[in-house]
Amino acid sequence: MASDKPTGTKKSTSTPKAKKASSGRSATKKAAPAAKASSKTQVSAKKAPAKKVPAKTSAKKAAKKAAKKASVSDAPVKTSAKKARKQPAPLRGRQASVEAKRLSGWDFATWRMATDDPVMRSTMIGLLVLDSSPDWSAMKQRFERATRLAPILRSRVIEGPIGLQTPRLVVDPDFDLSFHMRRFSMPKGSTWADVLEDARRQSMADFDRDRPLWRATLLEGLPGGRSALIMKLHHAIADGQGAVQLGLALFDFAPEGADLGPMPQEPEPAVLDTTGFLEAVIRNNVGWVARTAEDAIRGLGPLTMEAVKNPGDLISRARRTAESVMRFTKVPFGPLSPIMQQRSINYHFDTIDMDFAAYKAAAKKRDRSVNDLFLAAISVGMHRYHERMGRPVDELRMNMPISLRSSGDDAANAVTIARFEIPISNAIDDVLEAAAQTVRSWRAEPALRLADNLAEFSRFLPPELLSAAAQTSDLTASNVPGVPVPVWLCGAKVERMYPLVATIGAAINITMLTYAGVASVGISTDDAAVDDREELIRSLRYGFREVIGTPVLAGNPLTIRS
Repeated sequence: MASDKPTGTKKSTSTPKAKKASSGRSATKKAAPAAKASSKTQVSAKKAPAKKVPAKTSAKKAAKKAAKKASVSDAPVKTSAKKARKQPAPLRGRQASVEAKRLSGWDFATWRMATDDPVMRSTMIGLLVLDSSPDWSAMKQRFERATRLAPILRSRVIEGPIGLQTPRLVVDPDFDLSFHMRRFSMPKGSTWADVLEDARRQSMADFDRDRPLWRATLLEGLPGGRSALIMKLHHAIADGQGAVQLGLALFDFAPEGADLGPMPQEPEPAVLDTTGFLEAVIRNNVGWVARTAEDAIRGLGPLTMEAVKNPGDLISRARRTAESVMRFTKVPFGPLSPIMQQRSINYHFDTIDMDFAAYKAAAKKRDRSVNDLFLAAISVGMHRYHERMGRPVDELRMNMPISLRSSGDDAANAVTIARFEIPISNAIDDVLEAAAQTVRSWRAEPALRLADNLAEFSRFLPPELLSAAAQTSDLTASNVPGVPVPVWLCGAKVERMYPLVATIGAAINITMLTYAGVASVGISTDDAAVDDREELIRSLRYGFREVIGTPVLAGNPLTIRS
């Protein structure tokens, strides 16, 4: 099994400052009782040389250092790793059904497939480029706060004694923040390719399934004094928009930070054993039957009246829903691309950057949405790639996440996957129209409202069949709205945000995230499916340039000039 343990070329940057501070406090306590000792202390203090301040230290750096300290108003707290907790009593009865959160149908399908087949591992990476190194102590405090505000970051997945039972999420009584946060110094001369290589190794490594499904790694010592934060999440606990919401718990909207108030209370930990798990399953299922029966009784009257008044319309609606479900659950025989047929557990990351203002202007000029242009650019790029490889193709099968999120949803998953064929062509207007119509029709599919319930049936299908069905998709494309204004992380300005998503059975995953006027695209390519990765990236850059009409950057944020 792969491991995301860093290679030996990196050196830990942890320092013994805390130890020194502790010893200083101890010396002060010993000196207090005796006047003689106090006198000696004063003499020693006089002899102690004054702390030297480097001549090159500027007022700007001093102000920045002060801003880092001000960004976290919390008094130091003991993190979960240092607390000796008493194990809580196992959950029972109604408490088990309420406190042990049940994974949704899609989350369960994602979890199960990632467990049974490494090709289907559902890892998301949020890669942040920072203009400097954030204050590490302040950052640990900020993550501590985030885990208290979003208990999903402290929750682990508990599986039942039978594989068909939907797993539960409970707050981990053994949660250890230090396990999830790491800090390394990159070797001198490191490049953007080195950062992406570290991100891909972490992405391909599986999670420790006995702990919460996330990890944060800070890489320091990059060119220009920059650093990079690799935030790794499992797709079963957050979708793209959910990951953005979790990230907002970490950011400041000004360099000097803000007063966040007192540290929130820790969520109560829980233990779910086999007995409690089975009790939760029974209660949840009984509750589901009761709610379904109640809804049926309430709707029976209006439904009967509608059947009497217009029986033909009722039958027509039922038929449309059934046909929609058939389209939604249809299993293709294989990928449509003649050259992207194979799949593996290895993939690589690449990035592309674009001026989002120019992107929106191009969409407005064509009277199209940003997402329409996104899909059209991919179509033009994939057309060029297949032409260059000598195997032209007319259409490809695409996965596209469709958000079901409402304003009241939390950071957990609220998404389903639409799968459809998209034309592959360099005729931009034709592709734009086809893409727009396809997406509109899928958003209107009656089966979309039943997506989570349909995903529940995946438990009765062999994992090999589900994995094989997922691998019939040529590519996955997703457009995630991000933060529109600049943000800071514990004194360091966030210059770029990149979404890097595992291929999850497809040959290619292309995800776009907008942040502070920049549209950043993360591309993951399966090593077995893509023979010429450099040509593929050139073709995709060509596609975006043709559709948007402006130059497209290669995606090397370490060359950004402040």
